[in-house]
Amino acid sequence: MRTHARDVRCQGCSILLAKLDETGLTVRRNDLEVHYGGPGLVSIRCYRPKCRRLNVVRISTATAPGGAAA
Repeated sequence: MRTHARDVRCQGCSILLAKLDETGLTVRRNDLEVHYGGPGLVSIRCYRPKCRRLNVVRISTATAPGGAAA
């Protein structure tokens, strides 16, 4: 069963940076699409010129493909 994706927003300006669901983290911007499906930390720099804040997102092993944490 697929769950709804959670918005990942910039901590500085609240603009949408990515979506996080059970398959991993997905970033879409114009013609760019990036998907990260492994466990760990992902850093995303805000693309707004007046913000440019570095945001860190933790992807748990339960979220990553392949199942829950041991």
